[in-house]
Amino acid sequence: MFRYDIKKVTSETELNNALAFAKSVFKDSGNLDRPTFFSEFWLERMPANNDFMLYAQHGDEIAGVVFGYVESNDSITLSTVAATERYRNQGIASSLLKELEKRAAAKGHHLIVVEAMEAAEGFYLKCGYVPHLLVQAKPPITLEKLRSLNDRYDEAWTYNDGKDIKLCLDTRGIDKELQRKYDKTFPECSTQTLFTKQV
Repeated sequence: MFRYDIKKVTSETELNNALAFAKSVFKDSGNLDRPTFFSEFWLERMPANNDFMLYAQHGDEIAGVVFGYVESNDSITLSTVAATERYRNQGIASSLLKELEKRAAAKGHHLIVVEAMEAAEGFYLKCGYVPHLLVQAKPPITLEKLRSLNDRYDEAWTYNDGKDIKLCLDTRGIDKELQRKYDKTFPECSTQTLFTKQV
């Protein structure tokens, strides 16, 4: 049986090792320029969030990581969930996620949110996460224009500060047809499946 221990990050060295692991898993994703792949982002958040900065230790090596942080609305945003290909199908990522969910609930954070890459959508569905369609745009596109393509779903939430416009639809399933419609109609927008879970 494959054995590993789940640990929380408690030092800068552990943080750097976990981030190096995450970068090795996502090296071909084109996302390594995101702030969440840099230690500065996490060092700033570590005192309040290290219960949600977890890694799986197998012998002398890291086998998986899950990193999340508390948002201003008390939800937790997951930024990194990864296991190496060599250790996939061992339940590492789902065990890390369950541990984070348990810690979140114990601290009074009952909503977990993650923007998932398409390849990970099935994983989040299996873990009980609910999909929504997130559409992000900038002016001159307006929230009203984004709303004009949706005739099926309730809005989960919207955001518009004059610079960034976001529309999150409560699809309750993965709707690739509507996502393609947004991509085709507003090619300058970005669309993605956003997953949430109440814990």
